[in-house]
Amino acid sequence: MKKAMSVAVCGIIAALSVLMLFLGGLSFILAYAMPMLVGVLMIMLRRTFSVCAAWLTYAAVCALSLMLVNDKECMLMYILFFGYYPIIYDSFNKFTFKPFKYILKLLLFNIAAAAVQLLLVFVFGIPFLEEGEAQWLIVLFAVLMNIIFVFYDRIIGKLYFIYEIKLEKRIKRYFKA
Repeated sequence: MKKAMSVAVCGIIAALSVLMLFLGGLSFILAYAMPMLVGVLMIMLRRTFSVCAAWLTYAAVCALSLMLVNDKECMLMYILFFGYYPIIYDSFNKFTFKPFKYILKLLLFNIAAAAVQLLLVFVFGIPFLEEGEAQWLIVLFAVLMNIIFVFYDRIIGKLYFIYEIKLEKRIKRYFKA
């Protein structure tokens, strides 16, 4: 019963995730907000079922979003960072030296963000800037994305805490029935 329930919930979360990523193509802001929101769903899968269930759902969403999501930026942000970050979030807590932990997180995010932009330009042929736009927008974009990531990281930490304290027992009790 537990395995069947786990598979069913993971399938529903995968379908909801692909739908949310598909809706991410509605505007430029949603192209970044939706992968963040979809990544938050991985917290429930990781805590309630297992890390394996979260990784399998992540892989299913990646495969489906490659085929179904029109907005390549939204899809790539999920695949290259926001989809797996909540799954590996607890791994960073093993580091006791906080500056090293934050530098490592920012490094991982910046590598993923740069990879997304490089793939968009060189693989999909989507330019980062339109002709006539200032080059300083690239620096502004990078700074703003890092600020957003710092807030996202703090929110993920708070959501893990809230889920553990308030929701985990209720949800586990519901899924055992």
